[in-house]
Amino acid sequence: MGTKSPAEIMESAIVAHLVAQTELAGVNIDKGVEIEKLTLPSIIVTASGIGTVNELPEGLGNFSATITVQMFGSSDASNALSLHRDRSAAVLGAMQDVTAIKAVFNSQGDATCYDVIFESTEEGQADRALMASFTYKVLIVLPS
Repeated sequence: MGTKSPAEIMESAIVAHLVAQTELAGVNIDKGVEIEKLTLPSIIVTASGIGTVNELPEGLGNFSATITVQMFGSSDASNALSLHRDRSAAVLGAMQDVTAIKAVFNSQGDATCYDVIFESTEEGQADRALMASFTYKVLIVLPS
């Protein structure tokens, strides 16, 4: 496995995939960031709940994790809601392209991605900001 954790590998690959999306140009896309450093618009990718895959034997480098993609934007502009929804659609579309996500994992060489499974979405608004959160289950195998 080297020096990278499954969380680091998954977050890095998903961030690289989202950064490549032209519809998200101008949006800061990072792995988990401290709220004090958050600038709008931003997308934050975090991995949690990392564990082995129940259906697969332990010790073979198979891992699953919950990947959360959180998107934050200002609600000040007159077109803020439509821009927010366009960006949400871009994130959802990008995350549905499992073939492209697998290619990013392969190009980084740290793991092979088996699947990206959509789980849920949540939206909110507070203190002049819009938020959307998308949750996925990601399954990977580390090289032996």
